Amino acid sequence: MHSLVALDIALLALRLAIGAGSFVHGCNKLGHVGRFAQAHGLPLWLAGLATGVQVGGGAALMLGLATPLAAAGLTVFGAWATRELIWRKREPFAAPGQHSWDAGLMYTVIPLALLLLGPGRLSLDHLLIGI
Repeated sequence: MHSLVALDIALLALRLAIGAGSFVHGCNKLGHVGRFAQAHGLPLWLAGLATGVQVGGGAALMLGLATPLAAAGLTVFGAWATRELIWRKREPFAAPGQHSWDAGLMYTVIPLALLLLGPGRLSLDHLLIGI
């Protein structure tokens, strides 16, 4: 397989996987933003913003639309969530059968990779503006 084609397929797979996961996690907070805010000691506006970043950023990544903005927002949210899991909740790394912070790390690193590499040619960003 030509390396550019492989790269585009890999970027699409990363966008779809992390975008779908972020979107679903954000949708699960809709209607429960106050509970999310309280559980993490956040002001309501910040919990709402975080939920919007997950829903909007996840949808945008799946489409490959506004990828740099979506990826940046999800990288920041993922880093904050991972920090929460490590320092506030003291969760272990990759512990089978219990909540752990390895998934949070992936929700940080994958959007960061997309931010640095771009959306690829199989994206609306490429179709509409050539990035």
